[in-house]
Amino acid sequence: MMNNVSLTNLLNSLEKKGVLPNVANKEIQKFLDTSTNAIGKLFLVITALIGATFISAGVFSIISHNWDDFPKHVRGALSFIPVIAGIFVYYLALFKHRHSTSWVEASSLFLMLMVGASIALVSQTYQMDGDFDRFIIVWLSLTIPLFYIARASGIAFFYLLLAAKFLIPHFGFSLFGPSDFSLNDKYLYFWFFLLAVLPHFYITLNKSADRQGFRSIFLGWLIGVVFLIGMPFAVKSGYLWWTTAIVVGYYLLGKKYYNGNISSLGRPFQTISLFVLFYTLTYLTLDEIYPLVFGSNDIREMGTWTNEQLFFYFSGFLLMVGLTILAVRQRLKGKELNRYIVVMPFLIVLLFGIHYLNILDYVDLMWLGFLLTNFYVLGFGINGLIKGNRYKNVLYMFYGLFILSNLMWVRYFDMDIAFWLKGLFFIGVGFIFLLIHKSSQDSFEK
Repeated sequence: MMNNVSLTNLLNSLEKKGVLPNVANKEIQKFLDTSTNAIGKLFLVITALIGATFISAGVFSIISHNWDDFPKHVRGALSFIPVIAGIFVYYLALFKHRHSTSWVEASSLFLMLMVGASIALVSQTYQMDGDFDRFIIVWLSLTIPLFYIARASGIAFFYLLLAAKFLIPHFGFSLFGPSDFSLNDKYLYFWFFLLAVLPHFYITLNKSADRQGFRSIFLGWLIGVVFLIGMPFAVKSGYLWWTTAIVVGYYLLGKKYYNGNISSLGRPFQTISLFVLFYTLTYLTLDEIYPLVFGSNDIREMGTWTNEQLFFYFSGFLLMVGLTILAVRQRLKGKELNRYIVVMPFLIVLLFGIHYLNILDYVDLMWLGFLLTNFYVLGFGINGLIKGNRYKNVLYMFYGLFILSNLMWVRYFDMDIAFWLKGLFFIGVGFIFLLIHKSSQDSFEK
């Protein structure tokens, strides 16, 4: 791989030979310098954050050594040394090195960890009442200003990790729930701390362009993944509505602010949206999953629901409807949006209606819902292959191919039709794949 010096020499050589205009040469070299500086800054920030973490551990280790051997008044005084050290370093960052991203990020993380250490030492010294959850609440509440005073983002990882504690002990991954409401009575703290960091995330976004830097990409991945994993436990009902809202909402957010980023890693919300969509589609193509997905909150039992369950059910539905209207309006205005993601909420509502017509014994239309879902998945996979081929995006082509392969593989084992008809069907699908391969080969070889 060529380094920047070699590339610069090559560009200069091309300019001398008249192959590359002078203006284009300067623009390319400017882009290379910017990319190199960005990677260098990222390296400095990461090393600074790691250094701050180790220094924090060292300070706490020294202060707490032989802690019980000191008199109570000495322990009380020593308890404030970590936070004083943190404030001093933070002062240096704000007033001496404010324009240094690595200083700001490292000092913010150091102060956050030192505040937690001082709270823990004071609580232990004076045996204050309270449990671990109260300790985290105080700690995170004191951390929130750090996001806005110097706009530090590195602390968001530790911050949201601690906020997720309020979803424990039942912390796992399931998009359809239901979670155990009785054992998760502090979930509102998770919502509070998540919402508290969102304005900081919005501030970091480049609103004048659809291309974002490392900071916004990092926060996008972190917030997007944390909410996705925590959603089944932070939401008390209407899981299907919230899941659909995540697919549409994440996709719209990504298209608005991250569409200019080239790689999938640079498009956190779009990538997460496509992952959730695939996960949802995989569930909905299995007819035995329908009772679980649509029956997780049976509306016939709405009279027995708590106020929290009613709130989340209707909030999720309204959120899904609002985002769908926004997506349809943007699509009608000519904005390039994936039609299958825009149509997904309509399909979900239709399947929901079919399910309840079936359980109320009005008419058996489950076969229709099953058929519609499979055609939707088939169309979405083919659309992924076509779009990937059109834009020369190999990853998107792999995504479409993976959806189709998964659908065909599952259908091969559960399709209840004659063996010869099943064989002919899959041979036909195989030929379709070969045609797509031929089209892609011609396109990439041009």
